[in-house]
Amino acid sequence: MPVSRATHEALKTAHAALKAKYRESERKIAAYELTGRSTDTATADTITRLHAEATALRGLVANLIVGLEATGRGEEASDLRRQLGSAGVDLTDEIAARQPSPDVLPAKRVYTVAESRLVAELHRRNKAAGALEDQLFDVQRVNEAQALLLRQAEGSPA
Repeated sequence: MPVSRATHEALKTAHAALKAKYRESERKIAAYELTGRSTDTATADTITRLHAEATALRGLVANLIVGLEATGRGEEASDLRRQLGSAGVDLTDEIAARQPSPDVLPAKRVYTVAESRLVAELHRRNKAAGALEDQLFDVQRVNEAQALLLRQAEGSPA
């Protein structure tokens, strides 16, 4: 069946447009898949990090309970255990792993990498809180001095 030149050109143009749309669709699909893979990787990394932090926190709390019991503060340790139990957190294994044997001196606590990071962050924040407290005391002293000067100025004749 013969086709006119104009129809042939129109079909050729339509075919080229379809090919361009197909290529664009393939590019979008590839970009979407790449984004999906990077999102999956980021999600997996986040889950791994959160699991490590949760494990570290469980270890720190277990260590705190053992320390409270070792220093004769068993009631506080029991209260903490009850609170954790009511929250659905069972640290029995972690606490048992950290309990010293009765006839052996306890070894120095060795923290995991994640626990060490959390302890370092705690120390850093405590130091920052101490510095902020010092600044607040300085501001308080300045305010008290200004209040004294104001009282003296009000009491003296102008």
